[in-house]
Amino acid sequence: MKSVAVIGQGSWGKKIFNSVQNSFSDVQVEMLSSRIFLSSPPKRNFDVIWIAGRPVDQVKTLELAQSNSKLVILEKPLGSTLSDFSQLDEILMSTDTKVDLSRPWCFSNAWLNVRELLNSWMVNEASVTFNRSGPASHSYIPTIEDWIPHDIYLASDLFPEYETHASIASFEKSYSETKISLVLQKNINLRFNFLESDARQSKIEIYSNSKLILLDLFNQTLVVDGEKRNLKSPDEYNEVSRNFIAAANCNNAKTIQSVRTQKWMKSLIDDF
Repeated sequence: MKSVAVIGQGSWGKKIFNSVQNSFSDVQVEMLSSRIFLSSPPKRNFDVIWIAGRPVDQVKTLELAQSNSKLVILEKPLGSTLSDFSQLDEILMSTDTKVDLSRPWCFSNAWLNVRELLNSWMVNEASVTFNRSGPASHSYIPTIEDWIPHDIYLASDLFPEYETHASIASFEKSYSETKISLVLQKNINLRFNFLESDARQSKIEIYSNSKLILLDLFNQTLVVDGEKRNLKSPDEYNEVSRNFIAAANCNNAKTIQSVRTQKWMKSLIDDF
């Protein structure tokens, strides 16, 4: 029986707990509050620890968790300050524990279908726009810093060079709206549009090989050149459970690069 600890008792921690518990008969899951874990760390080890606490506690929790497990999954936002990201980098460079970053949207049915489609096209150039809007979900972190890791993971899932070769083309920021435009090698353009409003949406537009892909992540719909596609599901799992399975094959070098990319994006936001 594999043992899993979910650290954090918020709504997302509860979803992780339920997804893992209901998907795997050979896994025993328990949920701990971040406060209790930090003040009285468990004296036993777990096969997997999934950290889903507040950004301000993520680094401290990871510091302790690496002593209690050889595999840790870390929720976004990874931290609340640039110093947090630097500390994460230092931990990842020195730890023997494998650390993966939680990225469930990368394992949703709609996204898996898009990735399969683009792989079949042999993409040489593309323009990708991430449109995300909605009300603020948390009082302890700016909305954009809550949202942007989702789209960073998706962008790097399609174009790994985003993590190392992105350059900023433009940056616009107002009270409720932020627009970021980046350029990659091989004529890849990425745009991130974030709007704080009552209307909740997460949509992606991909133009490549003279075709237009429209993806709605919330409603899990895919339209290619005006034609709605039926989504194929690779298995019986949901996106959280697939993320859990994939974490076993994570690579700390990839995790380090993703942390540095998020630190770079946060520095851009802070500077503006």
